[in-house]
Amino acid sequence: MGQEKTGVGIIGTGRRGYDLGMCIIDLSDRTKLEIRALNNRTRVRMEEARDAFLSKYAEKGGSPEINLYENYEDLVRDPAVKLIIVVSPQNVHREHAVAALRTGKKVLLDKPMAHRLDEAVVIRKEEVGSDNPLFIGFTRRYETTWLKTFDLVKDGAIGDLKMILVKDVLPYHIYFHDWHRRMEWSGGVIADKISHLFDACNWFAQSDAERLSAFGGRAVFQPEKDPPSRCIGCDRDCPYRVVTVHDDSRPDMMTDFSSSRERETQLEKIHDNCVWLPGADINDHGVINVAYENGVKASIFWSVFGPDSDDQEVFELVGDRGKIVLTRQIGEILVISDYGKKQEKISTKTGTFDKSHFGADHQLILELDGFLKGAPPVISGREGLAASRLVEAAHRSINTGGELIHMREVDDV
Repeated sequence: MGQEKTGVGIIGTGRRGYDLGMCIIDLSDRTKLEIRALNNRTRVRMEEARDAFLSKYAEKGGSPEINLYENYEDLVRDPAVKLIIVVSPQNVHREHAVAALRTGKKVLLDKPMAHRLDEAVVIRKEEVGSDNPLFIGFTRRYETTWLKTFDLVKDGAIGDLKMILVKDVLPYHIYFHDWHRRMEWSGGVIADKISHLFDACNWFAQSDAERLSAFGGRAVFQPEKDPPSRCIGCDRDCPYRVVTVHDDSRPDMMTDFSSSRERETQLEKIHDNCVWLPGADINDHGVINVAYENGVKASIFWSVFGPDSDDQEVFELVGDRGKIVLTRQIGEILVISDYGKKQEKISTKTGTFDKSHFGADHQLILELDGFLKGAPPVISGREGLAASRLVEAAHRSINTGGELIHMREVDDV
């Protein structure tokens, strides 16, 4: 960990920034990346992240100097920082990403590009105008299971791809507990979560989306007249309670690494708002259909209500000679080929499968190291904007009761 290391600055030290930081340290013997600076809107959690990172570095025999910046502009100007990782809330992505791109330094922007399409367009224009390619963090493109499945489809295992089906039934009631609960902060579940699936469908279809229709709304998390404000201090027997301190016994893992959030008073920073608290304006379920220019059809079924459980994400691909079923949480691929005459189960679990995003974040960091050495980004702003356009189209269709949206009518650069 000498001077040859490449300094990394992380804007946003919440769960995502924490996970990526730990991955950087885990791989410090395989990459030149080293954390040198942090920025977060709440100082105490920036300090907590620094202390955790330094403790992890110490285990590996390192002791880098990590500067803390309360102003992100100071971080992007830090001469020790050569790579800027933007993992702040979506509603400030434009501000952070544009400033980072203008430095000429390499930039990783987490998904989605922004909480609204118009802001994603601004980021894309800056990327093109500055001739500084973004590296976008859609994790499915770094997961071993999805990469293996893509290769199978490309190699003709199921013939020509015709249809894609995604089922996402997730115990993510956390979206109604924290800043995701308002469109103005997160862009809703479709921006935060389903944008991943839009990118995956675009990737596998290998075509531009042509039309989209969608239905959705609020089926479960309806506001109450007089709910408790927060989980902390509430004595209800509620299946959606969130604890504020990290607890390994909780299967949903939607907890914090310290008790600092207990002291928060701003609604946007609280992580245990009652799910029944009025003010949330996001949807909790939906069905989205996409037609691609090359004839491929995709359908996405999603909901974020239900009991705590493992992620339940299934990706099914149907070709003219067979089908593939990818079950994400167990890292398994079922291949039915030759018109059903052959069946094969493939396990893709690796040593990092139990890590964040089923090992994708470790692969992402390795790819990021290659990006710094001159390789093109796995996903650039072009693909990020394509997903944001589908997010916008889905919201428009849902808000008009399922109206068919032609993608040529959705604003682009």
